[in-house]
Amino acid sequence: MKMKKILIITVAIPFLFASALIAQPGGFAGASQRIGFGSKALGMGNAMTATTSQGAFAYYNPAHAALFLDHKQLDISVSSLAFDRIHQTVSGVFQLPPAAGLTIALIRTGINNIDGRTLSGYPDGEFGTSEYQVLTAFGIRMSKKVHAGIGFKINYADYHNDIDAETSVGIDLGILYKIKPYLNFGFTIQDMFAEYRWNSAQLYNQSESRNVINKFPTRFKWGLAYQKEKYTISADYEIQALSSEANEEEIFIANGRPALLTSILELKTNAQQFRLGAAWNAHERISLRGGYNLPDLSNSDSWGASGGFSLYLPFNKFSPSVDYAFVLEPNRISNMHVFSLSLKL
Repeated sequence: MKMKKILIITVAIPFLFASALIAQPGGFAGASQRIGFGSKALGMGNAMTATTSQGAFAYYNPAHAALFLDHKQLDISVSSLAFDRIHQTVSGVFQLPPAAGLTIALIRTGINNIDGRTLSGYPDGEFGTSEYQVLTAFGIRMSKKVHAGIGFKINYADYHNDIDAETSVGIDLGILYKIKPYLNFGFTIQDMFAEYRWNSAQLYNQSESRNVINKFPTRFKWGLAYQKEKYTISADYEIQALSSEANEEEIFIANGRPALLTSILELKTNAQQFRLGAAWNAHERISLRGGYNLPDLSNSDSWGASGGFSLYLPFNKFSPSVDYAFVLEPNRISNMHVFSLSLKL
């Protein structure tokens, strides 16, 4: 009965946003940290909320940290992206007997070689940006069918030498429910309370500058995964609750003199996303993967796709696998190559 109540609540949440406007999710804080995590997941289009056949990835659902593993899982990945972008990840999964687990992960993103210019258009040197996210997720096996997890994220962003770097904290919550031995359901809420606060007074030398708040989208994700020994098929549906600030200006006449009044409005919108993924264990040494994602359901042309493979090397120690994913980024703006190494310690 308790499990039925949980499922009813998670299915009902989308209706809380039914009256909100639809908006494109691009351009909001933390976008680079939402690219994905590792070759296996990216090769499956990031449809990983309920997928457990590829390993434990609490980045997608903190309840994954509770998965029982007879080893410590270590994943390291490096990506090659256009436009001088950086995307690197590392994670470790550890068991906490008798019925819990812990995941610790780090994401490094950024952009190098940005061409700086003065207001007159003259070269002003090159600079770069960097962002880091440290994720710690704790999961517990509540029963053979139900896992639950909570994750804490520390986000760090350094965009300019004359603006203080900003740090924020986000919280993830997730559940994983095994409907049948071969069918998983997952639900997660991610990046709650995460935001950056900026003040450019030091950069522009203006004392009247104010704090600007850039909020991370709060992400609600539902996932299903059909997992057999030879193959996996998964799907994710996501709603991102978006919040941003806008200035509203109004001319006010006082004592015959016009005055400009500026007020700050908070705009709330949402964006809906859909992802599909598949994996096939073609051989004991080879797995193949494919994925499709639609990051904006209101724009059918925003789609992206991916594919990849894993080579399981014939070494008993650490059971290493070399993983690769080719990602056609959303809106086909560029291609992305992801290389990973997975070890069982």
